[in-house]
Amino acid sequence: MTDIRVLLLHGFVHHRPSGHWLWWLGEQLRLARIPVQYPQLPGPDAPRLADQHEVLLGELEMLGDGERVVITHSLGGVLWLHAAMGLDGEGLDPRLRVDRVLMVAPPHPRRLVGPLGDMELPARLDDAAARASRATTILARETDDYRPAPLTELAEAWGVPAVTLPGSGHLNVDDGHGPWQTMLDWVTDPAVEWRLGDGAHSLGS
Repeated sequence: MTDIRVLLLHGFVHHRPSGHWLWWLGEQLRLARIPVQYPQLPGPDAPRLADQHEVLLGELEMLGDGERVVITHSLGGVLWLHAAMGLDGEGLDPRLRVDRVLMVAPPHPRRLVGPLGDMELPARLDDAAARASRATTILARETDDYRPAPLTELAEAWGVPAVTLPGSGHLNVDDGHGPWQTMLDWVTDPAVEWRLGDGAHSLGS
């Protein structure tokens, strides 16, 4: 098996609940003896970019050599994009770049207001995301209250491919995403055919 090392980045108001697929994935990776880091980011209820960015860079430094994989959910994807751009606009330190990034259900930039205003993103990211990773993919459902636009719009603006899963939801506990076998499979096989979580359902409009 490839020497895979995984970093999980959570989103807004996330306190690592045991029912969330991120927690489940972390436990499954540990059972499989795949090194995994799942930090509690500072200020999950009122995130500050500088604070979370500092933690993320530290986690990337600790990730080690091998196939470096980052999986984000929701606002964690926005944090990754900021790291990819670099707070100085010069991009991510080449020593910290990774092999694969999967951004699950990232919010649309128009949702980065109020308590999320410090995480504001520019409308377009040029090739920042592509430069920080050898392969970056967005994964989201057809509709999501945190993304008031087609998924293709984000993919084009961020310069990365997207995979659309059926139905409506934010790919979290609310739409049934606890255990998620395909997510676990993707860690070792990025060519896996994507399916929804084991208990998934679609939320009403």
